[in-house]
Amino acid sequence: MAVNNKTSLHSTGHLAVEPVVTLFFKHFFPICFGMLVVGLFNFIDGLFISHFVGELALGAVAVAFPIQMVIAAVAAMLSSGMATLVTRQLAAGMRKKAGLIIGHTLQIAFVLSLILLLLGWLYPLEIINWLSVAPLFKADAYAYLRPIVLFSFVAILLPVLGDIFRAEGQPHKLMLLMLTASGLNILLDYLFIAVFNWGVAGAAKATVISQAVTIVLAIHMLKNKDRDTPILFTADCRAWLSILAIGTPILITQLCLGWQTAIMNIQLMKTAGENWVIAYGMLGRVLTFAILPMIAMLITFQTICAYNLAAQKTTRVRKIVKVALVAMMLYATLLVLMLVFFASGIMAWFTEQSLLINQGRTMIQSALWGLPLIAIVLIASGFYQSIGDARRASFYSALRVIFVFTPLLLVLPVWFDLQGIFMAIVSADIIAALATCVLCWLHYNKHNLSRLEGLNANQ
Repeated sequence: MAVNNKTSLHSTGHLAVEPVVTLFFKHFFPICFGMLVVGLFNFIDGLFISHFVGELALGAVAVAFPIQMVIAAVAAMLSSGMATLVTRQLAAGMRKKAGLIIGHTLQIAFVLSLILLLLGWLYPLEIINWLSVAPLFKADAYAYLRPIVLFSFVAILLPVLGDIFRAEGQPHKLMLLMLTASGLNILLDYLFIAVFNWGVAGAAKATVISQAVTIVLAIHMLKNKDRDTPILFTADCRAWLSILAIGTPILITQLCLGWQTAIMNIQLMKTAGENWVIAYGMLGRVLTFAILPMIAMLITFQTICAYNLAAQKTTRVRKIVKVALVAMMLYATLLVLMLVFFASGIMAWFTEQSLLINQGRTMIQSALWGLPLIAIVLIASGFYQSIGDARRASFYSALRVIFVFTPLLLVLPVWFDLQGIFMAIVSADIIAALATCVLCWLHYNKHNLSRLEGLNANQ
């Protein structure tokens, strides 16, 4: 049956007409709820491993985390690039082009999954050695990573399928998939770790199986005849480039998180010892869960911003920038205050060792004060991704971790030891936010000046 490219889509049209504040929170809450449930299984993973396997096992999972972040980065690149382009095509009424973008994204996912499968099959020990894993963590790190890498296709395909619904303006369906994956993961975590005593390998298997089952549900939902957007396939590898380009900023953001974790582990091990690595792994589980509402706000912002830009609703775009930035900064400020106030109790969820609790409390009270400023950098990257400016979006995605944090982390501990690590984190947040404000202001003024000159030339 032929597809009408100019059909007005009831499922996405509300993105250009509803009040911005109402629209933002209407989309934010289901996405946030779903992401929190997904984050909950990562958090509970840590609790199960810590209590039923041991703190050293949790440390091993923490040092293996960067590889998991690489896989997540690949998935986020594809799903985000696809969702942004599909949303823009639907705003223009181009259903067929939107369907082709989905089909091309699935083709890329297959190719990248095959590459990761071969790497995990042929070079598993080389991957572990690349992370500079300490000998006491190596066995558990290998046991955890092996199934994660070999079956990485489920971790890549599920976000792509889920973001089809987000691009179509149906966040409640994305939330359903997240609930299914996380709920099943928690159940299997208990079964594999607490009952079967499969250790960290059980945690990895629970993740893979829960994602695979959810993919089956997603495919069933996508076959619904009431859906507006088709899924079309053509043999055109050149069409992959735009998806990869638009998704590159998210890839860089995720890779930077993995890089930050890796170099933090190395510096903590060198400066303070394995207990600090374990404490950082526990805190990482908490933060990964706690910042999910900020990520949900960013996803909501990108969806609304991309649609209204394509529909040439510039006033609404300016308003959604303000709404998202204020909401993210307010949430991050409240989060920091809560973490600092309840620091000891939070660390006690993972361990009864007073040393690890005290070390975790020290990290929280020393290193998190710049977290609200990260919202500025996230909004900048998200905005430029929405308008298709992959170069600037990629720069802002890498700014904090690559250009600011990494040099500071390599230099400050030489002078200030462990305290230098904490100083590097806070300083990077402040410097990156200030640099983003200045650069965005300069670009905004330059854009306005160019537009005025163009108007004068036409008069």
